Amino acid sequence: MNFVFSILPAIICLLGAIILFMSSKNQLSKRYLSFFLLLSFVNYLTHAAYFNHQYELFAFLDNLWIFTSLAAYPLFYYYIRLLTVDEKINWKWSYIIYPAVLLSLFSFVLYFAMSPSFKEAYVYGVMYQKDAYDINTISIIKLQIIKNTLFKIIFIIQVPLYAFWGCRMLRNFDHKMKNFYSTIGHKNMSKVRWVLLAFVFASIVSITSSAVGKDFFINKPNLLIIPAITHSLFLVAIITVGYFQDFTIIEYNKDAALVQSQDIDKAEQPPEQNKDCENVTKQCLEDLLQSKKIFTNLHLRITDVAQLLGTNRTYVSRIVNEEMKTNFCDLINRYRINYAKELMDNPENKHLSLHDIAISSGFASISSFYRVFTEMEKKSPGKYREIKR
Repeated sequence: MNFVFSILPAIICLLGAIILFMSSKNQLSKRYLSFFLLLSFVNYLTHAAYFNHQYELFAFLDNLWIFTSLAAYPLFYYYIRLLTVDEKINWKWSYIIYPAVLLSLFSFVLYFAMSPSFKEAYVYGVMYQKDAYDINTISIIKLQIIKNTLFKIIFIIQVPLYAFWGCRMLRNFDHKMKNFYSTIGHKNMSKVRWVLLAFVFASIVSITSSAVGKDFFINKPNLLIIPAITHSLFLVAIITVGYFQDFTIIEYNKDAALVQSQDIDKAEQPPEQNKDCENVTKQCLEDLLQSKKIFTNLHLRITDVAQLLGTNRTYVSRIVNEEMKTNFCDLINRYRINYAKELMDNPENKHLSLHDIAISSGFASISSFYRVFTEMEKKSPGKYREIKR
């Protein structure tokens, strides 16, 4: 049973890498995540070798483990960049894995420089904490201990930094989506953000396990189930989110490119024609939304509104962000919720179900209607309708 739990995360990594690669359909972000999981497979295979007393295999894989562990956060951070910023891999960002590469190379140098007896003393005396080995007088083993200390310092520094940078990038992407689309849905990166936070939690478990000592789980093998299950669930979350995350910066740029020519045409008009753009006001926008009820269009974009107003999205964005102090998505959702309340307030609409009201108001689904309504009104639509009755 202990063997099963020790190898479980590695098996999940391998299966996840295969699933994502087979389903990628040339989608770069999925193929990149597949590569990330293959590296993670090596990482967890090293753990399995340790807990199953495969000493020689573990001694070699430990050098690769240095790389895969220190590269994990930077590489996952770049996965987020592929979702939100970069359409293709920008190799200038390879510097983020330099610490992992350099320390791993240093580890390999020490490994090949050690004699078989020194390797035995290092593996048994340092990694397995056996008292029978004198490790304090061997210089190369002291360098190994320094290497392990450097690893812990770099890893602990990386966790909060890349978590912060990743969350900021996801937040900026969501802000951009909310200022372009009226319906976010699958374009939202909240699930990726939760995976990143799960990554942090899994790292805390790893740091705690390291502080306790891997040998602790050797002596009490039944407790191995705790980190094994924690990491397995985390990996399943990564695979699931990566599998269903089809919307990326590439899809957004395609949508933006379709309407970019409209903005250019407006900007290049003579001043006497372009002045209409500058005359568009907050009142014009509110009148359009109220009279035409264009918010009921599920696929409404800010460029559609700009076109109806005879302007470009820059002016509309300025009105929404600076004058109305909100974003395009939240503005449209406010009109949708108000319209839904009007429908529920009207006694003639008693026959309409909440699903009918949600679709009529411009929401993609009853679940998104419930979520937005509850956020804005501090009560569910069902409760609101019950009170009005």
